[in-house]
Amino acid sequence: MTDSMMDIPTARLRIAQPVQGPPPQAWQGPVPGHGPNLVHSRGQGPAQGQGPNQGHIPSSSSAAAAIWREAKTVLVTRVTGPQQLKTVPRLVIPVGDTQLAFRTSSYSVEAEELAQDGRVLVQPGDWRGNPSVGSHQKAGRAQLVTAGTLLPHVHTEIETKYRWRLSFARAAHRMSNGSTPYGDIVVLVTVFEPGPMALMPPRG
Repeated sequence: MTDSMMDIPTARLRIAQPVQGPPPQAWQGPVPGHGPNLVHSRGQGPAQGQGPNQGHIPSSSSAAAAIWREAKTVLVTRVTGPQQLKTVPRLVIPVGDTQLAFRTSSYSVEAEELAQDGRVLVQPGDWRGNPSVGSHQKAGRAQLVTAGTLLPHVHTEIETKYRWRLSFARAAHRMSNGSTPYGDIVVLVTVFEPGPMALMPPRG
């Protein structure tokens, strides 16, 4: 389970495309001495770190970052199988100008699926898991962060932003997942403007 008030599946196919090349202000967090701090997506190498306690978390002061700072949730659409997508709302914070972060459980199906295929579509949402008025989807690439200075930063920022509302998410997690870890890893999404990357191939 993750930071969420509800899980909302969807079967709708949505297309978006990324720009080419690495975006600016991307997180390049530290790699702890005992191992890498990212469980990366299939087909992509892990992000390059800077060593323990040397990571720099970019400020989130742009208009693009404000979208995720002000959003109640982020609607995350991921690939769950051949011709299958699932969309869920997650509590969200911005990281720099081109990234967002949310939490999930290391025991969740969501974490397993994102580790296999990091392609996602993201969209600002309301408390009910509906798209925010006037918003649109953007393509992104998700990575699972399991250690490093980004982890406590995201925990602190989410606790500060959502405060008492987190108690509902924790209660829902306990009811559906028992004693499994709650939000113990971070999903870091690099967001692109709409472009030519499809989550699924077109039907034949």
